[in-house]
Amino acid sequence: MTMQVTINPDGSALIKNEIRFYMSSQDSIELYKLSLKTTNDIAGWRERLGMDDIRFYVDTSKVQVEKVTIQPYSPDTCNYDQTACYGTLSYQYTVKPAANITGLVIVDKYVSPRVIRYTLNMDAFVFEVSPVGENYIPERTSVELILPSDAVNVKISPQPVEYIGEIPKGATKFTWQGRLIMTNSELSFERKEPLLYEVVSFFDTIFKMVFSWIFSIEGLVLITSLLLIWVGYYLLKQQASR
Repeated sequence: MTMQVTINPDGSALIKNEIRFYMSSQDSIELYKLSLKTTNDIAGWRERLGMDDIRFYVDTSKVQVEKVTIQPYSPDTCNYDQTACYGTLSYQYTVKPAANITGLVIVDKYVSPRVIRYTLNMDAFVFEVSPVGENYIPERTSVELILPSDAVNVKISPQPVEYIGEIPKGATKFTWQGRLIMTNSELSFERKEPLLYEVVSFFDTIFKMVFSWIFSIEGLVLITSLLLIWVGYYLLKQQASR
């Protein structure tokens, strides 16, 4: 299985799982072909194929999952008499930004001027648990972590398979390969917003504050009072001119 986690600037994440499996009988191949036409949800595929690996790999009590899509592929790499083939099931889902629950990505604004820090919440992942209670990525499983293109100051542990030692500047894709114990694992990075965005955000905040104040009780009372004073002044001026 390959699991790809793409982290978005707003703190949401797109997770894509692709599971590759081997079918060693004509019956299993025919069942899979039938499922291509009749099955369109994760629970259904897990039951049809008898594979517990077909599931969400995040704790849905801690994160909100939406936009689930499933893409099964036709059997391939079959033997000469079509009695053994490989199959591929791909499914993806979006994890919403953290709200009232923990979330998959913790976003800290602003740790310094225009700098946003992102931290991957490892406790939100659900892989395998060893007899001693350690969470680990199982064998024949890889987890690809893709960061925004402008990510800097990346800190990641355990070391990804692509690099040994220091992470090069500009690197945004990292892979953890099972079997890998996830105890004390971490991933954090930073992004720096453009100066123009900061200026626009400042005026947008001011506008929202003014708009909110105008429609508050205090604002409405003051506006009504000013309007009554203006009307009174206008009437008095009209009366004096007669």
